[in-house]
Amino acid sequence: MPEINTCPECGVPLYISSIHEWSNNGVILSRRESSQRLVLYECGNLDPLFDGIAEMLEAPIERIIIDASRRSTRSYMDHVVPGDVKALIRSREIDLDIVFDSTFLIWRAMGYGNLSLHEVRYDGDRGDYISVLAERPYSIPLAVGNFAGSIEALVGREPGVEYEEISPGLYMITIFEAENPSHLKERLRWKGYDQEYKEGDIELERCSSCGVPAGLKDFSWDQVNGSIRSAETGRRMVLTGPSIIEPIFDDLEEELGDTIPRIVVEAQKRFIRSGFFSVDEVISEENMRTSMALRGLGNLRELKMGRRGVRSHIENAALPLLAVGLTQGLYEKAFDIYSKVEWELSEDGDLTIEVAPSF
Repeated sequence: MPEINTCPECGVPLYISSIHEWSNNGVILSRRESSQRLVLYECGNLDPLFDGIAEMLEAPIERIIIDASRRSTRSYMDHVVPGDVKALIRSREIDLDIVFDSTFLIWRAMGYGNLSLHEVRYDGDRGDYISVLAERPYSIPLAVGNFAGSIEALVGREPGVEYEEISPGLYMITIFEAENPSHLKERLRWKGYDQEYKEGDIELERCSSCGVPAGLKDFSWDQVNGSIRSAETGRRMVLTGPSIIEPIFDDLEEELGDTIPRIVVEAQKRFIRSGFFSVDEVISEENMRTSMALRGLGNLRELKMGRRGVRSHIENAALPLLAVGLTQGLYEKAFDIYSKVEWELSEDGDLTIEVAPSF
């Protein structure tokens, strides 16, 4: 299986270092499309979070997740794939096998899992379909949406989606032409991270060879299996856009009401309390600030945590609802008490979180 060359010093795939920029303000940006922000995030958090939200809502949300992922991926691919390349694909002058071999090579480097084409029919009519095998995807519904959105951007036709688990951890995803319901077409009103980011003063030590933060050498970049894993915690990571995750919460709020943010925070808190993160990881404010910047989650300006509560202030915050649930969950886990939480996200991307005992 082909792999992207890696940096001899830090081991990071050179694709990652060549088109992504770690800024000094806690933000990771794509050099190809400056409006596209990325995060290096624990993907083991995602599907349990979605399951927890569905359980609290007592309603399935999988279709909303897939659709939000599909539309976000389509938007990204529309920007990064040149128009002349798309024209050649749609005129069938470029083989889809070649296109997706290179796409899946990149996805493996970013931790999406091991995807490979299974069967393609692309004759330019309504009988076309494409199926792929996805082994250990970083998130089942998000990966399905990623593939569907990529197909939609490249061939310019609305995709229908089917998938099934054919053996443990191995999924067959099939995309075919289908008109999506009108209520799905109206979704994805997410405003995105379109504000101007605040300047920062974070100094990340850099790899002298490829220029990425030196801290990335502490992650294992397994391109064969399409996974990224932290050597320190053992947790699996993915380099992805918060624009794939955030619209899910906005779609749920649009459909089910303004209680959704609280439900998302509560679901995240319950998952964190169950033991996914260690309290030791947030003992040092400076270490936490560096860790968040390395992962593109924002610039931690303040973190005060004690038995009487937590106060946190993050500039350029990414995935704010998940950050709130994480903060509350770690507080409750550390002191074995229940709590209440309030937060405020300003228009310029500042997130303030306050947690206090509920008694």
